[in-house]
Amino acid sequence: MGTLRRFRLLEPLIILVVIVLAFWYLLNTLNTGNPLWFVPFQPEYTPSRIVVHDYGQSVELRPGDAGFDQLAAALNETLSAFKNRDLVPIGIGDETLRAYYEEGLVVEAFYATEVRFNLPARFEGINTLLIPVDARHAENNYVFLGRNREFLASALQVESREPLDNALRVLGYLE
Repeated sequence: MGTLRRFRLLEPLIILVVIVLAFWYLLNTLNTGNPLWFVPFQPEYTPSRIVVHDYGQSVELRPGDAGFDQLAAALNETLSAFKNRDLVPIGIGDETLRAYYEEGLVVEAFYATEVRFNLPARFEGINTLLIPVDARHAENNYVFLGRNREFLASALQVESREPLDNALRVLGYLE
């Protein structure tokens, strides 16, 4: 007579957990279009130009201009940590955008390539970021995402805008 095989519960349970995790990862990767959606750090990008809308005066900075490197580094540091990993359902209307450009202090960064963040949300074709500094929604640390200055009906929320504020202070835009 043969011996009875002992039923093992651990191996099938481990296999099930691995399959569920692999399915979850694959589903999120397909949904976001980014295989690194789960990593806590963000890529760095160099803008092709930065426009500071300073209470009705627009100052355009390009690589090599005084202050460009400081603002580009501050943008990367500001965009390195997000308060939450989801999009905030808020957009910019035409009137708000006009007020940003004419009545507030707003930083607008333009990129030659698509900007992607390691978040579980899909954005495609994003090449413009708008950050209110002293204007409506500034207290929420929102970053509005756009394609060629056409902004989406959602925003990201950064953990802190302090690096950008400090750079603007050093450059004389903020007191």
